[in-house]
Amino acid sequence: MRRSAIALFAACLGLLTAPASAQPRAQVESTLTAALTQLMNQYVDPVDTRALAVHGLRALRALPGEAGTSRQAAIEQAVTAERRAADIPAQSRILADEILRFADGAPRDAALNAALRGMMASLDAYSRVATPAEMAPPPASVGLELSIQNGALTVVRPLPGGPGERAGLRQGDVVTHIDGRATTGLPLPEAVALLRGAPGTRPALRIQRPGSADTLTVQPVRGPVQAPPSLRWRLHGTVAVVTVTAFDSKTDSQLRAALQAATARAGSRLGGLVLDLRGNAGGLLDVAEQVAGTMLRPGSRIGNLYGRTPADSRALVARDSQLPHDVPVVVIVDRRTGAGAEIVAAALQDQGRALVIGEQTAGAGTIQTVLSLPANESALVVTTARVHRANGAPLEGAGVTPQLRVDAATGQMSLRADVAADFNSAMAERIRTALASAPAGGDPALLAALTALK
Repeated sequence: MRRSAIALFAACLGLLTAPASAQPRAQVESTLTAALTQLMNQYVDPVDTRALAVHGLRALRALPGEAGTSRQAAIEQAVTAERRAADIPAQSRILADEILRFADGAPRDAALNAALRGMMASLDAYSRVATPAEMAPPPASVGLELSIQNGALTVVRPLPGGPGERAGLRQGDVVTHIDGRATTGLPLPEAVALLRGAPGTRPALRIQRPGSADTLTVQPVRGPVQAPPSLRWRLHGTVAVVTVTAFDSKTDSQLRAALQAATARAGSRLGGLVLDLRGNAGGLLDVAEQVAGTMLRPGSRIGNLYGRTPADSRALVARDSQLPHDVPVVVIVDRRTGAGAEIVAAALQDQGRALVIGEQTAGAGTIQTVLSLPANESALVVTTARVHRANGAPLEGAGVTPQLRVDAATGQMSLRADVAADFNSAMAERIRTALASAPAGGDPALLAALTALK
């Protein structure tokens, strides 16, 4: 969600005078030392760097190359030594010894990245290694908006006119393999990076299409793709419907411009705002804070961060309100709403500013920071803080429970137990009637939101 760049240059000074033969060892040890040091200082929970190094060693077992009991015995000996290592430099040297058993060049780099991945996978579901393609993405891709749904890489929609749409890909298609690599368990950013490449090249995508027992192989031609805006809006009468798909550097200014334009088009004032956060997995923390603040009174508590550093342990507070407080707000969420989008939904719910409609959210209430590595094109994406709601409850694992649950497929409605007694029964009945009489194929959550604002 939030980016930072931390480089340990002191660990690299020896590279300036080291002989060429020592360069690979110095670079590998420098990268490992930086990784272990940054994780020790920045990860949200205290870590045992020896245990991290052991996880890195064990990850080397799965690599191709020298096979048999000799490889396993060497790694186990290194594990025993690692558990006794006194400090990070010693731990890095032991792990580097095993990495350098691989040949120079690409195999050595693959071993280093495998060890880093093993270390990161031992922390949590969100900490990981960011690939070079993520850090410096090529200029071409296949034009698909993707999400992880029930563990599967799923097409949310092909971008209009993009390579994926031209190749026949559809909403709901599951991408099971990219150029022969299975996507199961692959982090979404890494899967997206695999789809990027040089213009004119054709990745082979194996597709499972809903309702079909057969798999398809589709090869869209990579081309320049302009990322869609993170915010779209439209007007239903005097109600503005604002859809935010991610929190990027432009989202806050786009939201303010959208509210101003919608107010002008509606006449003297807006009759209400529907903030649609479905499918929004988060983005930049400061932008999520700004978006929530747009609808809250200045000084209102948005949430709290709890981390290892002062920057990661602070209150999130509304500072610059944009929407008049008498304009009612409804927020729509679903199971893919996560991280920064959950912060916004929870803050508006806790402050009594919005009615939340939809499905239980993802419960991804953690903050990730990107930490650079010396002499390495990859980076670490590290969980550096946990988010608690304004009411004190943690978001991680729990997510946001809507006051009004609306099943996306059936339109069935249920009230959250703790608010059912206080919920406006007339409003609930209006929503039930609207959902019951709605034509097939509509959007029940949006219909419920618009009905709530009438």
